[in-house]
Amino acid sequence: MSVFDLIIRGRQVVLTDVVGPCSIVIRDGRIVAVRDYEANFEGEVIDVDPGSVIMPGLVDTHVHVNSPGRTEWEGFPSATRAAAAGGV
Repeated sequence: MSVFDLIIRGRQVVLTDVVGPCSIVIRDGRIVAVRDYEANFEGEVIDVDPGSVIMPGLVDTHVHVNSPGRTEWEGFPSATRAAAAGGV
């Protein structure tokens, strides 16, 4: 059994061609595999609420960053770091 940093399991995981139960396997901050929901892994496992939807690798392209302008308050580097730290 391989050891991973984090496994996120959900009943509604959105993939290219299907939405269904899966485990998202993460090592060194990157998604390294998507496996069956019931697969066994060593590592921290987060079971997501059955009513929630997981979209691995989603990038929200609709963002409002105060750059250019007001960069003393928020610029692209600080906004994207904050988004990443928050799980976006």
